[in-house]
Amino acid sequence: MPFSQSLSKNITTLKTYLNASANNDIVIRRFHSLGQDGVLTYIDGMASNKDVAEHILEPLMQSETPAQKPKNLLQYAMQHCLPVPSAKVEADLPKAMDAVLHGQCLLLLDGCPEAILIDLRGYVHRPVNKPVNERVVIGPHEAFNEALRDNLTLLHRLLPTEKLVVTMQQVGTEIHSQAAVCYLEGICPKETVNRLQQRISGCQVDAVSSIGMLEQLLEDDPMAPLPQTVMTERPDRVASFLLEGQAVVLLDGSPRALVMPVSLWHLCHAPDDSHMRWQYGTAMRLLRLLGAVAALLAPAVFVCVYSFHPSLLPMTLLTSILQSRTVLPISMYGEAFFLLLLFDLINESGTRAPELMGSSLALVSTLILGTAAVEARLVSPLLLITVALSGLGSFALPDYSLAFAFRMAQLVLVPVAGLTGAGGLCAALVLLCCWVGGMESLGSPYLAPTAPIRLHNPDLILRRPVYRQRLRPEASFHVKRTRGRMRRW
Repeated sequence: MPFSQSLSKNITTLKTYLNASANNDIVIRRFHSLGQDGVLTYIDGMASNKDVAEHILEPLMQSETPAQKPKNLLQYAMQHCLPVPSAKVEADLPKAMDAVLHGQCLLLLDGCPEAILIDLRGYVHRPVNKPVNERVVIGPHEAFNEALRDNLTLLHRLLPTEKLVVTMQQVGTEIHSQAAVCYLEGICPKETVNRLQQRISGCQVDAVSSIGMLEQLLEDDPMAPLPQTVMTERPDRVASFLLEGQAVVLLDGSPRALVMPVSLWHLCHAPDDSHMRWQYGTAMRLLRLLGAVAALLAPAVFVCVYSFHPSLLPMTLLTSILQSRTVLPISMYGEAFFLLLLFDLINESGTRAPELMGSSLALVSTLILGTAAVEARLVSPLLLITVALSGLGSFALPDYSLAFAFRMAQLVLVPVAGLTGAGGLCAALVLLCCWVGGMESLGSPYLAPTAPIRLHNPDLILRRPVYRQRLRPEASFHVKRTRGRMRRW
């Protein structure tokens, strides 16, 4: 829909589109410049009033009328009267209205069927701070914030190359949000970028308010047990993903980036791994793997061995367990299930509590409830230790969504182990592995490069020195690409 040449009709249209009669934040400022009446429209607070006055109104109102009327008055005003870094002519009315709603200024002159969009956004936003959930000992201490432009600036500073491509897309049919798809041209496969852009364009929802909501709209299988994307608040980690050939999505208003496609190995890697020497990174990954196994299997294996295979336990340990359980009224797997629920409840209450009392609440709740439950002879001390060990193992996982998935799997495996024994537990694990093996992330195998087997860097569980990592990961594409020769100094 184009603009009208009549300024009064355009003002009426602006008021209708922006609901200016009811919305007091809409600023419609009329003025006279270059021999014509004009109007400037923006949202108060989204654009800086000081910059609007200094860079738009003052230069226009002080400009002399040209002796000969130019053929295109808007182009003349933009080239001779507006000392602003970003301005463009827009002829489509809906696009111009959407730009105003996102903080830009709209300039109209009488007799011109087009408008000038001027970017002087100056709304208040949080500065760049330290990461909250992905802290590191060795490495940068910068995190994304809620402003999309600041996040893109952090990426451009880390990757100062013309190959870094950023394409803007709108998400939401009623309320439009700006999403930025970032990738390195020549490194990220074109089919990956096209597939991701098609999925973003196909999000038919009224509004997308967070990156977590966008993740649910873009994932391959909503019923899959594990997350199919990586969400991170660290610009350096996003830069490493871009160098590996993945695509990244940033959403205006969200302090996290969404990385696709990914594999299970990406979810198990922590930012510290690449900043440490390879021996230290390998040791931390092995410790993390041990924690993941404890988080998933420790309660279920304990219940299974006690209920169906007590002969596997040392006689002294078995005697101690039997003596402690003579006064307990609950079955072993019921007791384990209850403790796991209690641990999750304490964890959730500590997370949702105010920051000053969250850690104290979790610690006091654990000590009081654990001690009281043992003294009241409701739970076994050894089982309490096992559940606490599995909880520590889940905290060792670097990805929050992955740790949450492991805690949910605990609640399924414990009853299975208590009711069916080792055979049922093994069958459940096989089914779970088959399910995970069939998962995909943006059309790429979830367990690549191990299933299917592909050529890859020695950087899955065991890390090798950096100079031996000369291949780009094969999790997101099929053609082998090299990073170029790296020299060991």
